[in-house]
Amino acid sequence: MAVQTAETLLAGLKRVPLLTPSQLKRVEEAAARGAHTPDRVVGRLVEKGWVTRFQGETLLAGRAETLAVGPYLLLEQLGEGGMGRVYKARHVRLGRLDAVKVIRADRLASRTVARRFAREIRLTAILEHPHIVRALDAGEVGGRLYLATELIDGEDLATAVVRSGPLSAADACLAAYQACLALQYIHDRGLVHRDVKPSNLMRERATRAVKIMDLGLSGVRGGGAASLASGTLTADGVMLGTPDIMSPDQAHDPRGADIRTDLYGLGATLFFLLTGRPPYLGSTVERLLAHANAPVPEIVTPTGPAPPALAAIVERLMAKHPGDRYPTPAAVAEALLALRPGARAVEVLAPAAASAVVPVVDELVPTPAPVEAWQTQFEELIDQAESHSRLPLRLPARLSRRPWWLVPAVGAALTAAILAAAAAGGRNRTPPHPVSPTPLPGAARPGR
Repeated sequence: MAVQTAETLLAGLKRVPLLTPSQLKRVEEAAARGAHTPDRVVGRLVEKGWVTRFQGETLLAGRAETLAVGPYLLLEQLGEGGMGRVYKARHVRLGRLDAVKVIRADRLASRTVARRFAREIRLTAILEHPHIVRALDAGEVGGRLYLATELIDGEDLATAVVRSGPLSAADACLAAYQACLALQYIHDRGLVHRDVKPSNLMRERATRAVKIMDLGLSGVRGGGAASLASGTLTADGVMLGTPDIMSPDQAHDPRGADIRTDLYGLGATLFFLLTGRPPYLGSTVERLLAHANAPVPEIVTPTGPAPPALAAIVERLMAKHPGDRYPTPAAVAEALLALRPGARAVEVLAPAAASAVVPVVDELVPTPAPVEAWQTQFEELIDQAESHSRLPLRLPARLSRRPWWLVPAVGAALTAAILAAAAAGGRNRTPPHPVSPTPLPGAARPGR
């Protein structure tokens, strides 16, 4: 219910530590004089920068208490997804800005949703990689479950394409390459993301580092660290993932998804980044059938057909049969690195001729065709990413003759208390639609 008087507004401000004592005293004095309506008081608070516009709207709606979540004060809403909303928030004691995902109140009654959210907390807590959004805190307060992650100063790639159009071939390759590093890390720990898509790839503004987020759909294929997230949340007949990028095998059997399912999603993501549209259009059923049966459409960028070598990588990633795709994300990273000028030759096979192993030639070989501008740009982008690194991330030696380092790796030690809170508890965001008849669905955005 909306607040009716300055006094009720003041009562809400006293329940949540939005203002300093001196600021609160000034509001009290204004309320005592009765000279201003609640709208006017909040307007002045926003003008002075004492509260954000989002906080002001929440105060006027009479929901001041919802602005406090555990040790956090919510500053603004970043996005909304199937399980909850994501906010920019400030840690009250530390003053740090983080992203906080809060599960939707109307979904708390669903045990499956609560378990899936708790699963995301556990999965995010055990993963620490410079290309995966890292967890910082988690808990349950007043019946509300929350997960705090690092706040990314940037935007997801779906939003980036909607705002500025398709990425250049070099930009798309860099994003896919960094995603491969994260997917290989996930794969090595027995996990499958199952929802790799543009809106789940966040790109930092300063470093161009791409980070994977939203692990709520992740599946487990083995033991080890993944044992913390053991169990299954997928029932027969339940579709997990996004139809615009979903592989035929995942649509047929979500439980049987493996890393090659994620690689199909990466291929569909690359298609979108290069063209500004999903691979297939139509209803959900029509898109799923096209993923299962239709050939990969021609990749037409704003400047014309995509470079043949890059198009071949996308085609193999989106092969209908998992066995015809690349075997691992590392193999995809290898193929992408081979697109650079002077790189070692890596065989890029069409799906029908793909083998389980990507052969690599040890010696440098002459480039069979003239070097194109986008290839040089891709090389430069990797160099720029290396120069922004604060901690080195070495690629496997076989991926490159010289070492490449990409993006910051800032570790965060999560305490046993966080995991306990996560256990007790058990995007984003819907980004703007791409400019196409059938827009690519989004997801809740943690920092990124």
